[in-house]
Order: sequence, then C-alpha cells, then structure tokens
Amino acid sequence: MLAELHFFFVLVLLLYLLVIIVEGLGHSNATSPWLNKVATNWPRPPRPGGCRRQPWVCRQQGNPPTRWRCCKDRCVNISSDVNNCGLCRIRCPFSWQCCRGFCVNTNISPFNCGRCGNRCPFGVLCLYGLCGYAQPTLPPWHCPPWPRPPFPFPPKRPWPPRPQPPQIME
Repeated sequence: MLAELHFFFVLVLLLYLLVIIVEGLGHSNATSPWLNKVATNWPRPPRPGGCRRQPWVCRQQGNPPTRWRCCKDRCVNISSDVNNCGLCRIRCPFSWQCCRGFCVNTNISPFNCGRCGNRCPFGVLCLYGLCGYAQPTLPPWHCPPWPRPPFPFPPKRPWPPRPQPPQIME
C-alpha cells in the first residue's frame, strides 16, 4: 500500500509539472495589460498645469507679503521652506531651519533660539535651542570702585633710568 501511495504522489506531481510547462509555452509572447497601456500612451501627455507655465499664480497678497515662488512646478514659501530657503533648491542642513530666507541653526543662534524670531536676552547663550541652558546665574554686575590716589604722596618712579657703570670683564 505504501508503494501505491508513493506511485500516486509521483504521478500527480508529474502531471502538475506538465501543466505548468504547457501553460508557459502557450503564452511566451504575451505582455501584461499594464505594460500594454504604458507602451501605447508613450510619450505621456503633459500633466495638467502647475505653476511652471504660470508663475504669477504663486504671488499672494498679504500683509506683510510672503515670498512665494514657483519651484519644481509647486508654489513654495521661500522664506520658511527648508528645501527652498531664500531661492529655489537651496536646502538647509539637517536640524537647521529657514528663517526669513536664511538657513539658521536654531540650536545655538541667540537671535533664533529654538524657533525663528525667538531672541535670548543680552548676555545669555542659546544652547540646544534653549536660552540660558545650564548657565549659572551670575550676581548683578557692579562697577569696581575708582582707584584712590595714594596719600600723602605718590611714590617716585625711577624715570629716566639711571645709567649703570660699564662692567669691565677680565
């Protein structure tokens, strides 16, 4: 009985393999429907309009007016976009921000600490985007007292210097 089961299994496997081979030979020159669709529509018709042919659509009225430009067929604000900072395709480094069209490291900038326009007080450093992070609190600064003149009389200075007698070497 085990031999019959083994024979039946091998026969089914060979029959299945034969069906696969016949199917593969019958459709050797067929292409996928997606490939047929792409090949018949090549070259593609132009995409519906962005701003490339009409750059004036990016100009917006506002108070204050923002700086919108057409970059890569998209309207972008070049005063705050990190991929188009100041001009199209000017990209800010990682962890920097675009503040008013300039790439700024907001982790250490005292004029843009943590975000654009956040100013640290005078004399306070910006570190990790925080004003005064891990800075000791200093006592208020006082002017030193004016030096007092020595009394009763100032010491006399040896000016001009006294000439030294020449040394004789033997």
